[in-house]
Amino acid sequence: MGSIYVSFIVKSVPVCTDNTELLEKSFQSIYKPIIKYLYSHPTFSLSFTFSGCQIQYFKKRKNELITILRELVDRKQVEILGGGYNDPLLPLLNSVDRNGQIDLLTSEIRQTFGKRPRGMTLFQDCWDSSLVNNIHTCGLEYVILSSSLVPESKRSFLPIFMSDLGKNVDIFLYYNDLVPDEEMLAEEFIYNVEKSVLKIEKKDTHLQLDADRIVAITLTPKQAAKLNESKWFERLGKYIDENKDGRVKLTTLNNYRTNGMKMKIPSYIPVGISDEVAQIIQNASNDSKNKFPSTIYDFMYSYSASRKLYNRMMYTSLLVNQYKADKMRKKTAREKLWQAQNGMSILSTASEPIKNSLYRQQAYKYLTDAEKMLRGDGNFNESVTCFDYDNDGIEEYVCRMEQYFAYISLAGGSVPELDVIKDSCNYADNLQRTFEFDGCDDEYDRGFFIDHLFTPAQLDLYIRGEPAGDGVFSRIQYSQLKYSGQHHEVQLCARAVWKPTGQTVYLRKKYVINSTGMYVQYIIKNESDKPLVAKFAVESNLCDIAYLTEKKCGFSIETVDNGEVVVLDSEKSSLELNKKDKLNNVQLVRLSDKPNGISFVFEPNEKCHYCFTPIKYNRPGFDREKIEPVNLTYASSLYWDINIEPGRETEKSINFTIIPVKKIKK
Repeated sequence: MGSIYVSFIVKSVPVCTDNTELLEKSFQSIYKPIIKYLYSHPTFSLSFTFSGCQIQYFKKRKNELITILRELVDRKQVEILGGGYNDPLLPLLNSVDRNGQIDLLTSEIRQTFGKRPRGMTLFQDCWDSSLVNNIHTCGLEYVILSSSLVPESKRSFLPIFMSDLGKNVDIFLYYNDLVPDEEMLAEEFIYNVEKSVLKIEKKDTHLQLDADRIVAITLTPKQAAKLNESKWFERLGKYIDENKDGRVKLTTLNNYRTNGMKMKIPSYIPVGISDEVAQIIQNASNDSKNKFPSTIYDFMYSYSASRKLYNRMMYTSLLVNQYKADKMRKKTAREKLWQAQNGMSILSTASEPIKNSLYRQQAYKYLTDAEKMLRGDGNFNESVTCFDYDNDGIEEYVCRMEQYFAYISLAGGSVPELDVIKDSCNYADNLQRTFEFDGCDDEYDRGFFIDHLFTPAQLDLYIRGEPAGDGVFSRIQYSQLKYSGQHHEVQLCARAVWKPTGQTVYLRKKYVINSTGMYVQYIIKNESDKPLVAKFAVESNLCDIAYLTEKKCGFSIETVDNGEVVVLDSEKSSLELNKKDKLNNVQLVRLSDKPNGISFVFEPNEKCHYCFTPIKYNRPGFDREKIEPVNLTYASSLYWDINIEPGRETEKSINFTIIPVKKIKK
């Protein structure tokens, strides 16, 4: 019987931004006690993974930790593993960004700890076979993945050898079912490890070629802290030292590789992601019987807000990588882009779902800052271009204007994204209500300039914030009537049957895009043989970009109704005012995000009705037990009474303007 080498790996603390408070707390409660134990017990080996911002924090604030870790690395007791600098989801990135993120962290580790990493981990085990080329190109020799990503026949407690397009890399699997807890006896842990290895050895033929086995076990920072606090590490180290003739020994993966590793199992791992995220995907799709491995793309198809952020990320990457004018600007913009690529901004968080929206907005801020940096060279020209922006096989209209970035989608003819350059935020980062968590379902994507056709009864439900019919034009695909990039003009059209009366309605919608906003014109034509009597509503949804349940809202809503200024309570809907026949002759609506100094003004061409509803979205964490508000949207709608004779048409229009205002702190 050969030896069984056990390698413990402590994962990095997931941090989306330079959260000094979180990093300080993790240092005091996790790293300081563990490093203290390792320094006084030279025979106990451990590996760490750190993100780039963690290392930067340690260098600036905790230089004593760096000094001790360098000594532990020199005596080969501790191994520092590499990865992506900002914990990115590497398969989602372009190859140049993958290599850049890996090389940046590799360089940071070498300069800080005196030895370059040989292996790496992936954020949430987000894997794709194309990463083999990037890992090999960056000079790393092995990667650590979950055993759930490979078939059971390959889980033999031996390294896996994978080759792709002539490049190869070693893969070490870690086993979640062997993770100890603080109440487990050291003898019980050793017994579990030996039992698992013996079970495999009875089935395979590799024992004759290589009697030694390697068992990698990853620990979250909290798990590692609990094991150390309960002195479990000390009990395990003492037990192994007292039983030197036993099979189980502690090591690091690099020491195992360099000290006589004989056998590798050839295998090919196409795609995969951690069990934690795979469970979320199954819950969202209600498909527990799917035997195919889950991927990060399955997650984004389940969560449209993450997919929209990824589309913006890829577009900004395109801008940065194609920029040629100024090397320093390109370097700074790329750093912002890489900060935005943190995996926490796309994936949900485990214990605090409220931070999901905040992380996304932080990513949008970095992306907008990157574009702002490229624009600052004085050569920026406003443009409206037509191409498949969101990779859905249908062209969109991308508007890069002086004060904002947006795109127009043929799905509903709406504006799904609006990034204001001044404060670097996406005010269209809206979610959809789901019955399970919010009590009702939204059957359309919320954005700006969503069109509805209602009966009076449906409008009453709509004003209450309840599902109201199908709205017709909010759920259909528009067609391009005219596009002029030179004149910044987009004309769309849609034909639909209005279900309440069975009448055919034709809608022409024209966008004229300018530096400070958009002019949107509607021409509604009745193509039936009887009069069309309905309510035509145009809905725009503004996301509260800094939504926190414990703080007061910073948005204000003002309208000009019958020549008088009416200030609405942003925390309540306008239902009571609508019941009193107020807001029926509205000439202007202004929604202001005062903390960020931005106002959005909607000015119709003729007096109209107005309604407003704040909508809170509730979501669970990974455990799906704690459900809490995660996002707030302000649904603002202008609507008109229309009465169109057969064959006739009517025209409505809205002038939308983005105006900088003085910032007012909450």
